[in-house]
Amino acid sequence: MLNELAVTVLTPEDSDWGAVELRVLVDDRDIVGECFDAGPSYDPDYVLGDTGRLLPGTEPRRVRIAEAECIAECCGALSVWVRREGDEIAWYDWENTSDRAEVPEEFRFDAAQYEAELARAARDRSWEWPARTLARLLQEALRADEDVLGRWDSQVCFAIPRDGAVELTFYTPPLSQSDYYHLSRIIGVTDEPAEAQVERVVEALRARDPREDALILGGSAGAGALRGVKYRDRY
Repeated sequence: MLNELAVTVLTPEDSDWGAVELRVLVDDRDIVGECFDAGPSYDPDYVLGDTGRLLPGTEPRRVRIAEAECIAECCGALSVWVRREGDEIAWYDWENTSDRAEVPEEFRFDAAQYEAELARAARDRSWEWPARTLARLLQEALRADEDVLGRWDSQVCFAIPRDGAVELTFYTPPLSQSDYYHLSRIIGVTDEPAEAQVERVVEALRARDPREDALILGGSAGAGALRGVKYRDRY
């Protein structure tokens, strides 16, 4: 008898780790919760995004389902091999490198049900809050049009939701160059539609050098030798 896949999203308020988690349910069982407690499940955008990590490729692939709060190399991770076998998808050879070391059994899914559930979850944004939506759309816009920050010799890193705001982080010069600063700007969230806010923020970034009032998060070892823009410390 085949297993059934379902995925659900936990917001920080519901997560024991204060994180956004994609919870994987097999036959209504919380697989991560049963055998891994060293850290949260991965963010849904990491699992369901462009990489489609849970989708089987042309060859079997190992997929991390959850990782320790520190890093996997320190306190472990939960991983599984995923492969397609005709009209079925198999999860097998689990590995749990945390202290618990428990692993689930092998699971087999109907490929159509499996892929439909992942596609549904990728479309569903009902769990997002305004800052999260703005951060996601802004990051997508800046990665799609590199010239927005490129005109200021900069490259987007991440847009991160904060309390009523979005933190935009970026590198200057881009990482392809030898020395760089890692900078940050805080962008307030308004009651406007998220798409309208993104358009306004992008136009502001085109019009004015964002480095002029950026905060320093860090940089390469030789970043102190960079010249041309005045930065103020974060703290």
